[in-house]
Amino acid sequence: MAFYSKIVEAYDAIFPLNPKQLEFVQQACTGALASKNILDIGCGTGSLSIAMARQSARVRAFDYDKEMVAKANEKRPQALDLQFKQGDMRRVEEAYPSLQFDAALCFGNTLVHLADEKEVALFFQKVAGLLKPEGKFLFQVVNYDRIIAEKLDHLPTIKKDGYTFVRDYYQRKDGRIDFNTTLKGEGFTPIDSSVPLLPLRKSQLEKLLKSHFSSLSFYGAFDCRAWHKETFHCVVEAVK
Repeated sequence: MAFYSKIVEAYDAIFPLNPKQLEFVQQACTGALASKNILDIGCGTGSLSIAMARQSARVRAFDYDKEMVAKANEKRPQALDLQFKQGDMRRVEEAYPSLQFDAALCFGNTLVHLADEKEVALFFQKVAGLLKPEGKFLFQVVNYDRIIAEKLDHLPTIKKDGYTFVRDYYQRKDGRIDFNTTLKGEGFTPIDSSVPLLPLRKSQLEKLLKSHFSSLSFYGAFDCRAWHKETFHCVVEAVK
C-alpha cells in the first residue's frame, strides 16, 4: 500500500519491536521458539520476525508492501533461518505448503485491511489450512467494540525520535472507518494518507473463527490481561 511505502523510513522509530509481542508468541508456543515453524503475516520491516529467528525459530514472513519487505531484508542477519517476501494475505495459501506451521501471526492491526467479512472468513480458512494439528493462529487488532461504542475519532498521537504520527478515525455510514494519518518530522514535508479499515468487533471475530478453530481466547493486550469493552487491543489466540 502507498501509505506504508511513504512511512517506511520512519516505521521502526514509530513502531519499534514490542517485547510483549515476543513474549506472547513464546507463551503460545509452550515457552520456547526453538525449531518452531512460524509464519508472520504482515511483517512490516521484520523486527518481530528477526527476534523470533534469533531464538532459533524457522520463520517465514511476508508483507504486501514491497518497500517494507526491502527494509526487512536490509535488517535481516544472514545466519538466521528466516525468509522475507512480498505477498498478499488473501492468497497466502499459494505461497506456503499446507500443514506447515506451528503458529501463524498477524499483528499490527493488519487483519482489518481486508475488504469485508467474506474475505476475513476465507483468510481464516486459509490460515487454518497452513497450520499443523493444534497449531495456533495469533493476531491482534484495535478493539473496535470500544472505538464504535465511544465514537472515537482518533488514536493516541505517537511522538518518537523526532517523528510525530497523528492518527485520526472517521466512522463512515457504510460501516467502514477511514484511517487518516499525518507523519511529521524534521527535514521533510508532512505525509498525509488515508486507508479504509474494516472495524471487526469481538462477536464478529468469534463467529468467523469458530468454523476453523477448536479453541479461542481473547485478551485485552499482549500480556494476556482479560479483554473487555474498554481495552485498547483485541488480541486473539485461536487453536486449530
